[in-house]
Order: sequence, then structure tokens, then C-alpha cells
Amino acid sequence: MLFFEPTVLNADDCTVRFTAKDGDAALGFCDLLLQNNEADIVACKRIDSDPEIAEGLFRAALNFAANRGCYIAVCSASGADDVRDLLGFEQRDGRWQNDIPSLLTGRCHKN
Repeated sequence: MLFFEPTVLNADDCTVRFTAKDGDAALGFCDLLLQNNEADIVACKRIDSDPEIAEGLFRAALNFAANRGCYIAVCSASGADDVRDLLGFEQRDGRWQNDIPSLLTGRCHKN
């Protein structure tokens, strides 16, 4: 069973790493930075190109952020274009962002 395990990397700046695990095998991770009531997914790494792993990591991170009072999410991670587009991040003011409720709703197709 796939599990998304959170680990606090730095309590001072509230950076949390979510690791996708299948048993003891790590399948990828994403790092989340919480600051000024905003959630920024700053890194995403996958063992293979399975977009469902990254989608699960993003959703776990966004849910974590929402439960801590964040409303806006930003994706500054490189190499996560497919998941960023799938969830519905939009380019505004030179960065990829959207409100967390809309991102957790997701989209079934690209526009």
C-alpha cells in the first residue's frame, strides 16, 4: 500500500518532506515550505515517471498546508510540470499558484 510519510526537515522555516513509500521502498518525495500563510512546493523527485506518485505527494503536501491555515499554494519545484498542470496551478505574476481548495479538487483534463 502506498503511504505518504511527512518528515519535518527544518522546524524554523517549516519545511516538510513528504516521501512516497510502498512498504520500505521510497518511490519519490516532495518538499513543502510554509511561510506567510502560503505553501510552496519547492522540490519534487520521482524514482520513475509515474505521475500518480507525484500527484499523491502534492495532494498530501497541500492537505498538510491547508490544515495549518494556508490558503494559497505555489509550485516552484522544477520537473513537476505534468502534476502542476494536472492539479490546476495557474501562472500569475510570474509564478505557478492557485488556492488550495481548487488544487485539491483537481481537473480531469487539460484545457
